[in-house]
Amino acid sequence: MRTELHTIRRFILVGILNTAIGYTFILLGLWAGAGDYLANAIGFCLGLPISYILHRNWTFRTRRTASVSEGMRYLAAFLVSYGFNVGVVTAGRMAGYPENPFVQAAAICTYAAVFYVISRVAVFRQHS
Repeated sequence: MRTELHTIRRFILVGILNTAIGYTFILLGLWAGAGDYLANAIGFCLGLPISYILHRNWTFRTRRTASVSEGMRYLAAFLVSYGFNVGVVTAGRMAGYPENPFVQAAAICTYAAVFYVISRVAVFRQHS
């Protein structure tokens, strides 16, 4: 349990850094008039390679050689998590809060929770 808590702490720290990068691009996109969906996509796509490297090497401390299969699982984890993110953005828009920074923040938190679980269980799982 203690090891898992340390992993979660590292995941959160990487997430804070990656979120700062991605959220900055999201806000810049909103400011530039890109709209909710495009701004959100830009922020996440620019953060994805940084996230992969940091999570692989520091958060989950994967020792085996990177593989195409692992990269594809990471991409799938991203796409599923991002689907949840877009769902939150859509719900916020439907509730009358289009282009709202707080809705974007809630979407990021949802993404992070889903992404951690999938990353831990399917992408960077520990082999016995």
